[in-house]
Amino acid sequence: MALTLSRRSLIASAGLLACRGALNDPQRPENQTVRLSSGVSLFTVRSGARRSPVRWLLHGGPGLDHTYLRPSMEPLREQAQLRYIDLRGHGLSSAPPAAVGYALDAAADDLAELATRLQERNIDLVGHDFGAAVALLAAARHPGLVRSLVLVAPLKSGQQLRAVGARSRELLGVDGWRTIQNLTTPQGTLRDPHALATLFRALGPMWWSRPPSDETLRSLTQTMRYRPEADANFLQAANRFDAMLWVSRVRCPALVVAGADDRTFLEDECRSLADALPHGQMVTLARAGHLPFVEQPAEFRAALGRFWGARREG
Repeated sequence: MALTLSRRSLIASAGLLACRGALNDPQRPENQTVRLSSGVSLFTVRSGARRSPVRWLLHGGPGLDHTYLRPSMEPLREQAQLRYIDLRGHGLSSAPPAAVGYALDAAADDLAELATRLQERNIDLVGHDFGAAVALLAAARHPGLVRSLVLVAPLKSGQQLRAVGARSRELLGVDGWRTIQNLTTPQGTLRDPHALATLFRALGPMWWSRPPSDETLRSLTQTMRYRPEADANFLQAANRFDAMLWVSRVRCPALVVAGADDRTFLEDECRSLADALPHGQMVTLARAGHLPFVEQPAEFRAALGRFWGARREG
């Protein structure tokens, strides 16, 4: 208990210092934790000066946190205020009190309440992988919240997830598949949180167009807090998800971004989602896999810039 209290005190102190620093330097990232009516507290990081437009970024996973997005996304702060969010049960956000609380619709509803608490509306919402499913649900369930939607290598359905397992066994081969199994539990969670970089590399052709450098992997994982309970429980929820039940309710402009070499969520799967969205469009980045913003950061940001620019002109 003493160790836990000490750690919380350090986190609180760090947050206080960050807020004080932000008062003196509006460009300095500001950490903020917001408690919601459900009892869940969401940890966020605001980056860039307070201004419009406001852009929220949601991480993938499940089980990961927002930190792997920041190396590639931070340049976007030059044109907008960014807010990175750890979804419920992830990173430094608190967990729901019961397993039933690990639900995608609950995570989407968290965003609507968070926006009210922060007094931020008309948000450009960007979600990657699992976070893209939460972003789509937020846009569908709370149309007044989201001004535009960007879905990067999005989770589309539980059927899609089940196909990933069979495809990974084929692409990774016997040795590669055995490596993944040795890194994870029978429930599919990571045995050792410090092995994230090893897992990211072991995913090989499932995730990457070309193998990332050790430096890249360190930048993605060195500050991440992996949450196995979120991984296990939200994965069950993701297996029940079907984006096609919700797309007709998304009224805002939407951009789906795929990596041409992504073997986790395929380009054709991304395109079918873009085609089903009432105001959807699609862009595919060459020489990129499941994290196109890592492998082709300049092209990724340019694609988003064109989308947001066209939306403004429209």
